Amino acid sequence: MGIGKFNRRPIFFNETYAVDAGGGSRPVETERWEQWAQIDDRTGSSTFAQSQDLNTNDYRVKVRFDGRFSSLTGMIYEGQVCKMNSMSIETEGYKHFLNLQFTKTDTFYNNILTETENNLITESGDNITI
Repeated sequence: MGIGKFNRRPIFFNETYAVDAGGGSRPVETERWEQWAQIDDRTGSSTFAQSQDLNTNDYRVKVRFDGRFSSLTGMIYEGQVCKMNSMSIETEGYKHFLNLQFTKTDTFYNNILTETENNLITESGDNITI
């Protein structure tokens, strides 16, 4: 398999959880990187449960093997944050590829907050002191 179909460059990020002063936990981004990937068209389904129309959208993503990927890895693709569902190694030979499956969330990239010391900075540059 050639890598000619690796024509997308989404942003991947890893999160961990930190305990805040109130004893609760919140996600903290530990690293972020871009990587060439093959992203297949969205697949998904609609269901109707408890008077709500629920939609799931999944992306199938293929990347070269990288040790940074874990079950807590997220993806930002086309401005939308996606959470990982599954991860599997395609081949165990010379070329290592990972097959990943992500679910689209309702969070857009410009709403993510970045923490710096005691301030939160939004992607638009607004400063919020905590």
